[in-house]
Amino acid sequence: MPLLTVLESAEDHDPALTILDVPHPHEEARRRFGRRTAFAAPALGWTNDDQLGAMGGPTFSLREHVGWLASDGDPEDPFDVVKQVSFLHKSDSVDLAEFRTSYRHHVEVARRHMHTLWQYVQYDVESIAGSMAGPAEGIVAVSVLWFRSTDDFCNRYFASPEDQAQFQSEEGFLDLSKAFSFVVTSVPSAAPASRVGAQ
Repeated sequence: MPLLTVLESAEDHDPALTILDVPHPHEEARRRFGRRTAFAAPALGWTNDDQLGAMGGPTFSLREHVGWLASDGDPEDPFDVVKQVSFLHKSDSVDLAEFRTSYRHHVEVARRHMHTLWQYVQYDVESIAGSMAGPAEGIVAVSVLWFRSTDDFCNRYFASPEDQAQFQSEEGFLDLSKAFSFVVTSVPSAAPASRVGAQ
């Protein structure tokens, strides 16, 4: 089962980490989701190793659901790839089962309206552990979105203003007042194949 840990330091990370997400170097990309987050996160650590949780902040045990994967033959520049890691809360108007049904449907919504979204993977939160788990309370899902370039991410996130409006009209299952995202790149690579489920 994939694990995601909010790390206290990007430098002092466990060598067992499969993937280390660090803030993207492109300032405009980082500013796109500048909302205050539930916890300060110098880095995010991904692994299948259940010993990672002692390293820092909360550790999320996740169940992966692949929306779609980038084609094997797609050109890639791992130094310019943008990953958006979003932490999601459900709306009070739905229960968890209804949330997850709507969340799965969200894959097709994204396909229709986010034409530059290169790869989309959803994770259901199964449990949250660690001494700093309190600020993470209520997070029920983590989404990871890959974009080929900062240009796509900053300038072509939605296909059109109409697409953006239609996309946002189908987000009623989310509590957007509590959702937040980190815009990152990854070590050793942010290429789409670099995800815990692909290791």
